[in-house]
Amino acid sequence: MNLLSQKANAAASPLLVLFAFALPLSTSAASILAILLVLVWIAGGNRKEKFKEILHNPVAIAVLLYLLLHLIGLLWTEDLDWGLQILKKQWKLLLFPVFLTLVQKNHTKYYLAAFVTAIFILACKAYLVWIGLIALPPGSIFTTEGTTHVTYNSMLALAIYTILQSLLFRQNRPVVKGIHIVLILFLSCNMFITVGRTGQAVFFVLLAVALFQFFYSRSKKMLITGLILLPLLVAAIFQLSPTFRNRINTTVTEIQNTASGKITSMACRLSFCQNTFLLLEDNWLIGTGTGDFPREYAKINQIHSPNMPNTDNPHNQYLLVISQFGIFGLASLLAIFISQLFAAFTTKDFLTPLRQAFPIFFLVIMVGESYLQVYQTGFLFSLFSSFLFKDFSNSEGLQAE
Repeated sequence: MNLLSQKANAAASPLLVLFAFALPLSTSAASILAILLVLVWIAGGNRKEKFKEILHNPVAIAVLLYLLLHLIGLLWTEDLDWGLQILKKQWKLLLFPVFLTLVQKNHTKYYLAAFVTAIFILACKAYLVWIGLIALPPGSIFTTEGTTHVTYNSMLALAIYTILQSLLFRQNRPVVKGIHIVLILFLSCNMFITVGRTGQAVFFVLLAVALFQFFYSRSKKMLITGLILLPLLVAAIFQLSPTFRNRINTTVTEIQNTASGKITSMACRLSFCQNTFLLLEDNWLIGTGTGDFPREYAKINQIHSPNMPNTDNPHNQYLLVISQFGIFGLASLLAIFISQLFAAFTTKDFLTPLRQAFPIFFLVIMVGESYLQVYQTGFLFSLFSSFLFKDFSNSEGLQAE
């Protein structure tokens, strides 16, 4: 190994730490670091060993097959330009096999700490907006100024769970446990002064996951008690958080008034869903191809809901993929998370709780948006999957802490 390869390999994991920190804060910085990491991967050599590791990793194979389907889907795409645009958006997922060969087991805690620290910074900023020390742009209702609630609240929920699983499943000193509790409360309160509905929904799902993980083998009675208390927690937050209450009430009102034809957020989402199901009636087997969803959707929308806007994304990963590639697309998408869940329940170490929760996290949030296609969450998938589902057994393996 020459000097350049040695330096590249030495720089890889620190760059991943920086990438984890930049990911929630700046898409530009994350993109630059991603390109640097690809260059480091190339300069690091050992390509034969790297490809061997990728091809022996079930999650990597599932992701590569999913990406290959996007390429094959160009064969029956009429709108090739949009198909190539969709294909180009998948580069974030292609980072996963690259990161897989770069992550180091003893640096996992640094990747997680960098990500949580960045979320903490954004939470502080949201609080400053909330108390009026940072002014929002005119007409904005979102306290996540500088980032979007679509990605922020989902990443916030994952950060909260990351701290929670460390508190529950790792041996920490009392002072560290105290810091964990304060951070969980600080970030959880932040969840409900912001308006990301998908993030708020997955927050409660991850709490339920944590209850199962902690109490299932310890006390079924405590598990049942916790699951009973969870809806009471939702009700309490509904009463205590005006933002959360207004968001829920607005959602319910918009759903009830969909028949009026008024263009609202929920009316659009329901229209996207209904029209996509109509599109699937004639395209359930192989879909419309990688790039033809906007064109085919516009035809159906013109007939069934001409007052509603057209879309190139039904805001649901499952509907998007099945409309593009039919049942093969859905099978390919689910194969990624089935392979992750299989690894999660067969690998035992201190990352096991997070490894189990991560695919559940994505399976939930993909109901509310095409999150594998969204910039920041595409990066998030590649980064977390790389160290959660890498097989470290050829080295020392992760040790329980």
